[in-house]
Amino acid sequence: MKKLILFFIASATLLFACTQKDPNQVTVTGKVTNPIGETVDFIAADTTFSTNLMDDGTFEIDFLIDSAQYISFRQGQETTAMYILPGDEIHLTIDTEMYDETITYTGSPASTFLAEKYMMQEKGDFFGELYYLGSPEEYKASLDKFKENIAEKLNTFTDSGFINDQKEELEQLTSYYIRRQKQQAEKLKDFGDDVRMYIMKKDLLDREANLYGNMKTMDLETFTSALKEYQETLIGNLKDITDKEYVKKQLSQIEKTVKHWADRKDMVEAVPKAGEDAVGFSYPDKDGNEFSLSSFEGKLVYVDVWATWCGPCKAEIPYLKQLEADYHEKEIVFVSISTDSDREAWLKMIEEKEMGGVQLYAGSEWGENGMTGISRDYAIFGIPRFMLFSKDGKVISNDAPRPSSTEIRSMIDENL
Repeated sequence: MKKLILFFIASATLLFACTQKDPNQVTVTGKVTNPIGETVDFIAADTTFSTNLMDDGTFEIDFLIDSAQYISFRQGQETTAMYILPGDEIHLTIDTEMYDETITYTGSPASTFLAEKYMMQEKGDFFGELYYLGSPEEYKASLDKFKENIAEKLNTFTDSGFINDQKEELEQLTSYYIRRQKQQAEKLKDFGDDVRMYIMKKDLLDREANLYGNMKTMDLETFTSALKEYQETLIGNLKDITDKEYVKKQLSQIEKTVKHWADRKDMVEAVPKAGEDAVGFSYPDKDGNEFSLSSFEGKLVYVDVWATWCGPCKAEIPYLKQLEADYHEKEIVFVSISTDSDREAWLKMIEEKEMGGVQLYAGSEWGENGMTGISRDYAIFGIPRFMLFSKDGKVISNDAPRPSSTEIRSMIDENL
């Protein structure tokens, strides 16, 4: 009987040892409503943890971290900040149609705080009437109140590292707003309240109209209508201004702005779509050898349009190098096209970063006379821009996923 008891104790101990959770393991479960794509990503400083969504939008993922850290949760193109501790078991829910407004966490009070802080910033109206019409003293007083509300929520935490991080970030944020408002007050000091109110309404309209984003997503007819409404609203807002010379200048500026966006939309409309013949390009490498899209016929071509001064471009370099290494023996070529105006800066960086692939130099393609080259042909208004072309020179994607994404590998694999 004694041997039998010892056997059961040993068996239970072994079972416990086999099933005991690693203290550094983080488990995140959740549900995504209206998902965009099939994956969720948890982006740490030096790696990304990803998993697929189930058909009902639920997911579960385990990963290891050895210390508390900030991690970005990504679903689709948007991200939100989390603060995760080793051993955390977190459940989150989100509706991508109202991303930050709907995200909730169970098991991660710090992540909940970060979500609430973001919404408090959104509702803070830091670019409201006080920003345009108030004195620096009045504006600072409103920010002090905001800081008090944040500090009150922080008092519920005991993690000194998290508290100090948040206090430091809060000081930097409020100092930035105060500095901006002082600069704005100096710019507007010679204007009356009517002009100041117009400038406030214009800035708000620019944010709400989102012409840059809508230019890429709306069809031509809808965008043209939205642009006309934007123009009429601005003109209508001028009616309360008594300074006729100011009104005249603004009417001229509005006309130029509307033409600028209409021209950009025309460029977007002219970009070849998926399945259509690509518009070719031809640029030299560092030794002066010319390469065109047709130079790589018979291979997939993954193009990166970038510049050395572009922070997001540089952030993608390690991922691009890894992608190239992983597909080194496949029928794909990686082409990076620099739009730097400083050729020496380009040469220095490709050497320092040991960048592989085919490195080409376009030089600056944005100037007073508009855009040229690949920047115009593919309506590249911001970089980095990644594109994928088929082996026979057709467009697979004129706005392909970045190397750091999980989607790019699936897109490449499907077309090899």
